[in-house]
Amino acid sequence: MSLNIELLESSFLQIKAQETEFMAHFYKTLFADYPEVKPLFANTHMGKQAKQLFKSLVLVVENLRNTDILSNALQGLGTRHVKYGVLPEHYPMVGRVVRC
Repeated sequence: MSLNIELLESSFLQIKAQETEFMAHFYKTLFADYPEVKPLFANTHMGKQAKQLFKSLVLVVENLRNTDILSNALQGLGTRHVKYGVLPEHYPMVGRVVRC
């Protein structure tokens, strides 16, 4: 499967204009569909978390053509998420929510 970078960039521009609504919908859906992940956020300020996640999404989309930056950023995110208690089985949950 090849990555359609142009489509991702143009699609993300639509989401970027609706950051607050997108993030609210994302977390509402994540917690409704997968309540087992809610404890991972027990000590989290959700407003700050939503902004940080969106900032990470921006970084990823803006660096789809710069694999060095993208690789370093994703490795850092993965390392931090292990420390937060995220397990491999959590990632498909997030992926399914994003596709909704």
